[in-house]
Amino acid sequence: MAIQINSWLRAYFVLQESAMESRGFVEISTGDDDGERWPRTIGSDVIAIAAVIDPYVHEQPQVFGGRGVARRWRACVDDLARSVLGAPRREYAENRAFWRTLSAVCVFLHSQAAALPPQPIWNALIDQIEERSELRNVGPSGDGPFKHFDATTFSDLYLEQLKYLRDLRGFDNLDPEPGMSGGNKLIPRTTNGDVVVLADYWGKQLARVKEVYGHAAVEKKWKETLVDVDAIARKGDPNAVYPKNNAFWRALSKTAIQVSAADEAPSTSDIMLESLKDSVTHLPENIKAGTKVIVGELAGLAGDAARSVGKVAQEAGKGLFSGFGTPLLLGAGLLGLFLVSRSKHESVEA
Repeated sequence: MAIQINSWLRAYFVLQESAMESRGFVEISTGDDDGERWPRTIGSDVIAIAAVIDPYVHEQPQVFGGRGVARRWRACVDDLARSVLGAPRREYAENRAFWRTLSAVCVFLHSQAAALPPQPIWNALIDQIEERSELRNVGPSGDGPFKHFDATTFSDLYLEQLKYLRDLRGFDNLDPEPGMSGGNKLIPRTTNGDVVVLADYWGKQLARVKEVYGHAAVEKKWKETLVDVDAIARKGDPNAVYPKNNAFWRALSKTAIQVSAADEAPSTSDIMLESLKDSVTHLPENIKAGTKVIVGELAGLAGDAARSVGKVAQEAGKGLFSGFGTPLLLGAGLLGLFLVSRSKHESVEA
């Protein structure tokens, strides 16, 4: 059931609560009973909120008390434009300042009896904030099996595991068997127990990453390798040497490379943001000429990007930027609306 927003104060508390439930929060002691807390919002969250709030801040007359709030808001939004577009899935580093400023802005808008965005916009914005989204941190999270390794990528982790197990178990210099590719390799004499742990860890990573080029072939070979792991390693003495180490480590090498490549590949959202950032270099001219350059460049992008940044645009584009006629950046969604708003107001202030 949609949460009704009937005041700017309620809007702030609903946004804050939704963000804390979805993203978690930071809490510090300030010497009073309540302390201070703020949501761990990610980049796309704060851009979404700013896209909706920003036009209403600019519409307010420069009354006493409003100038200071407006300056704080402008500084806050300028920071978003500088730092968030390149990291939409990461936790925003200035969340504390953003939520403090947003609180002051909503109090000021409430005191001015400022008009509210239509309810469908709030609904779409809350949906965006509540949508589960993993922070984009490239590389392995946690230590993985065996021990802690100082590895920042999955390729590094694989090499660390390989070296560790060679040193721990010893190794054999083995040529490829019939049907195997590659040259001779130093294959660890891993045990059944080692192989089961490795198979479980890397199988989970392969299932988790995006399916980039080569995924199907690697997945097929990995599944074939797991047939022997399940039949031999899982049922054998965990301390005995696994008899098919040669085949296992060659398949594991390809799997680890695929996982690392997919993990480090840009997401659809990242590609969209890069295209958008390039386009907005000449955004004021494009708007003035009435062109649709950005929409054209972003055509065809779908999936997570379209869903995550397009929701609010479908509603906000109907009214907030009616001065532009047909919304130029409907496909680009929240980020487009935010950047058009900034460019529009900057050109007016200039």
